[in-house]
Amino acid sequence: MQSSDSTVRVVTILDYVGLLWILGLFIEKDNQDVRFHTNQGLILFITEIIVGVLCFFLRFIPFVGGLLSGLLGLLCVVYMVLGILHAVNGQRRPLPVIGTLFTFIR
Repeated sequence: MQSSDSTVRVVTILDYVGLLWILGLFIEKDNQDVRFHTNQGLILFITEIIVGVLCFFLRFIPFVGGLLSGLLGLLCVVYMVLGILHAVNGQRRPLPVIGTLFTFIR
């Protein structure tokens, strides 16, 4: 079955939205772009989990904890938007700082 460009584009965009990176493991899994963006989405998802746990503990620090939690949450949203923009433009650029840490999907 021949993959359509629009299917690849939609899957690469959805890879950056929470748990939806799982779609890249099953849909168009042989496409290099899909594998790249699925890997980046998985790295972002793991980062979001770590940030969530960190924010849970930071909430016990008055004012500073809330500020840091907000900034870390905003950083995750910025990474998600940046990844989606790369996917929309068809670029294989890793996310800054976290994008080159691991390669889970080859």
